[in-house]
Amino acid sequence: MWETIRGYLTFTRKERYGVLFLLLLIIIFFVLPYFFKPSPGDRDPEAYKKIQGEVRKYESRVSDSSGEKNNHPYTRQKIFTATMNQAKDDNHTQVHMFYFDPNKIREADWIQLGLQDRLAQTIRHYLEKGGRFGKAEDLKKLYGLDNADYERLYPFVRITRMQKEFKTNLRYDKIPAGHISAIRKTDSVFHRGNPMAEHPFDRATKMFAETDVNLSDSGAWSRLPGIGEKLASRIIHFREKLGGFYRTDQVAETYGLPDTTFQKIKPYLRIQSVSLRQIDINTATKEILISHPYIRWPLARSIIAYRLQHGPFHTISELLQLAPMDAPLFEKLKPYLIVN
Repeated sequence: MWETIRGYLTFTRKERYGVLFLLLLIIIFFVLPYFFKPSPGDRDPEAYKKIQGEVRKYESRVSDSSGEKNNHPYTRQKIFTATMNQAKDDNHTQVHMFYFDPNKIREADWIQLGLQDRLAQTIRHYLEKGGRFGKAEDLKKLYGLDNADYERLYPFVRITRMQKEFKTNLRYDKIPAGHISAIRKTDSVFHRGNPMAEHPFDRATKMFAETDVNLSDSGAWSRLPGIGEKLASRIIHFREKLGGFYRTDQVAETYGLPDTTFQKIKPYLRIQSVSLRQIDINTATKEILISHPYIRWPLARSIIAYRLQHGPFHTISELLQLAPMDAPLFEKLKPYLIVN
């Protein structure tokens, strides 16, 4: 055994010479680059002057942006635009600064101001839920907005309330008749002296139109505080699936509607007439039953099984015999069911 192992580890004289020769070649090729380094060559005066000129231009632009003569907002706007366009070249995003009201501009305008898409969507959702920027410093509350973007946006914020908004917010029909003329007189004098200021009666008399939960379209819902187009469409979709509302509190069950927003709109919700779309539990198919928001698949399956075993229902109260049905659910569901 040892003789066999020794045979693998033993080299002949020619093999030893070959190994030494290979090691010598490896060392030569490893050391050779240190003796043949490329020469840097002579300095190019023209290239040196060109680079030096670019450095001077950059230093002058930086010094101008910090000087008093460029403190005007329009000059700052040009500097910000040039700087941000250069910084955003990799993302192909054109950044343009302009005066804006954060409560009124669109999501695309925020992106044009240099904000990321996700942050612009966050601001849109905040405004749709009834949020509002009262002053420029409120931008600091935005999650994801860094200090550099805040300092860049702050000089261009212009939050105003126009005279048209004051008149729509004043509901004279809710004010005693003896005070209407005095308020109208104060309103005209106030806006003639300072048309951009906030009206002193605005907060106390801000009213919204009464909204019929069964008849109002998406435009009427959108005019309520905190209700945007998306929430309005969700409320209408929920109303259609239910077959109509018989209580205003049912609006609070809409998917995605915060309770704080519902409490804001609750005083303006009304029901003038109730005309519900009812389901006949003796003839309704499985698809019709499970399409109702208050009926889930276990209850629909129990209704169908009961009909097959015991025949048609004689009264709606027989549903209480089913295991998935309890008293609170029965009271909610009863107005939508009939037995023929």
